[in-house]
Amino acid sequence: MIGKEYQNHKKNVIDLFKGYKKARGDFNDGVDLKHLQSRVNALVNGKFTLSVAGEVKAGKSTFINALLGAEVLPSDVLQASSAVVEIFKHESSVLKVKFASGKEETLLNDLNTPDIDEAKERLHEICRLHDDYRDIPATLIDACIVDSDDLPDVDDEFIAQLEKTSSENLKGKQTKIASYVSTRTKDKIPVEISFGYPLKWDFDELRIVDTPGVNATGGVQEAAHRYFEAANAILFVHPIKPIESRSFRKFVESVISNRSKETLFLILTHAGLYPGDEVVRLQAEAGRLYEGLIPENRILVVDSLLKLIHCDLDKGVSVGEIRKSENKKKILSSYREQAEDEDRNLIDVVLEASRFENMFSAIDEFSMKAPSIQLQEILEKIKSGYEKQEELINENIKNLEIQKEDPQKFEQEIDRIQKALEEYRLLTNRTQDDLKDKYSGRHSSWQQDIDILKVKYPELITGSDSVENARKHTVDAMNAIQSKVDDFSKELTNRLEEALVKAGKPFNEEHQISIPKVDLTALEEKAKKAAYKEEDQHETYYERRWYTLWLKEHESRRYVGKRKVFDNEKFLGEYQTSCNKEFYDIVNDLPNKSKVVLDLYLGLFKKEMDSVIESRQEALEKEKNKKHSNNGIIEDIKALSKKKERINPEVKRCNEILGDMHC
Repeated sequence: MIGKEYQNHKKNVIDLFKGYKKARGDFNDGVDLKHLQSRVNALVNGKFTLSVAGEVKAGKSTFINALLGAEVLPSDVLQASSAVVEIFKHESSVLKVKFASGKEETLLNDLNTPDIDEAKERLHEICRLHDDYRDIPATLIDACIVDSDDLPDVDDEFIAQLEKTSSENLKGKQTKIASYVSTRTKDKIPVEISFGYPLKWDFDELRIVDTPGVNATGGVQEAAHRYFEAANAILFVHPIKPIESRSFRKFVESVISNRSKETLFLILTHAGLYPGDEVVRLQAEAGRLYEGLIPENRILVVDSLLKLIHCDLDKGVSVGEIRKSENKKKILSSYREQAEDEDRNLIDVVLEASRFENMFSAIDEFSMKAPSIQLQEILEKIKSGYEKQEELINENIKNLEIQKEDPQKFEQEIDRIQKALEEYRLLTNRTQDDLKDKYSGRHSSWQQDIDILKVKYPELITGSDSVENARKHTVDAMNAIQSKVDDFSKELTNRLEEALVKAGKPFNEEHQISIPKVDLTALEEKAKKAAYKEEDQHETYYERRWYTLWLKEHESRRYVGKRKVFDNEKFLGEYQTSCNKEFYDIVNDLPNKSKVVLDLYLGLFKKEMDSVIESRQEALEKEKNKKHSNNGIIEDIKALSKKKERINPEVKRCNEILGDMHC
């Protein structure tokens, strides 16, 4: 299953951090322990999200059930819910629902009724669409109700708007739509659903997110878009036939951000219905069709129903019991024959034909890269801390050996190191002054990048032909700004690190001391956070609202007063104006923010370096004034040697895990 190897590495990293934190003691090894602790906490509390998208009737629910290894979502009915459903591992079934009215509902499975899973049944009830309303855009109607103060009037104009947005022919369905509207109130329409279930996977942080069908509401809603933006991987589900999908092309080109594209997979389902050579041909055709939209190695084929049959067989369910499901019965027969012909176990044949193992492997390899890099960075930081500790221990042992042989020479050595530390303080001050001079004033390459952003994204936002498209370009613009800020602060770290290494190497050769070290990545994060202080966010958006018709009587004629009707072009124009304003507010302030980041960064660096040097000088002065007997010195050397011995296995373990992760 996805994340198994990552989970093992993560446990090892957390274990190594605990050992490092305990062993570190009083050593100032150049690692910001508080910052490292926050990164480990984020690791412990983090989620790994797979967001599933696709058209209604594309087999999305069956695919999610196959991912889960359990039939959690109803797949034999049309789903009515326009809410995002987040599924996670839990010791027993639990359902949490938030409705449009603000009402919240929590339901736990009653363990006293083992034959009934109340939470799961309630989930199915909420998701299920009544047969009478299968041929109307129910989720779009729900969205209209959620966005309105009152229930909409189901008149010709309302029907025309529904037809335009849903691209469905609703002729003759006005009565049915009116009937549906009369049954729907905000306290019946879910907007957020989370469902915990005792799933059999090791990766506890995994979340599977079911988003409304991309053609169910006339577009991807804001809540679903936020999940796509934050997802570790987006899986777009589409039947392998017909292979071409306008909705997938629109999803990639006009809906998700450029950053989200980097996490996208196209999952072609129902592969088990076709011969192997036909599946290979169709997969290759998809690669040609979507060349430039998605890499060919991220187009995968599966059969969800076969995977569910494999799960049944794995749980000991008999073939006879499985065949009670008409859908499973139809597809199973040919694979039973194949198993007999090849003299193989049916469970193995079915798993192979489902192609889920190949899919898991591909998603795991790709989507675990970013989390694995985070693990590697934490490991490298722990390792560097241990290496600095070993360096300081060696210096302390050397000084104690000198003290044992010649106390007067020891005092001279301490004075020499103190003087060298003071020289290093001056050296780092010059280094930071040089860096400040380089980045002060008009930083040409930085300003050129900003000027490019200021031309590119307003043109894209203003030229958008839909709200979805405008939102995509706005998100891309904000991501581009954040990327520039990150690049700038990272450049400061790299330049400062390079300058310190360049200055420190000859300094170390001349003075033969352990050079004080500060955690530059921690300083980088602190400077960015201080420059961009956190404030309560209030999301700006325009609502689509439907209004009731009000009539007035006049003497001379019947006057139908002013009626507010949703104007898509006006809405899009106002949305574009709002997006451009927000973009300009931020991008125009970037040059000022770069100076703030620079000043904060260098100020923090000076403060931290001064603190490290001063604490080192105080420790040396304390050692100099401490009255040691020879026996006491020998005991101190032994204690330091033991500490050094404990460091070596930990460093070795860091290297082993890093080596394993790079394989």
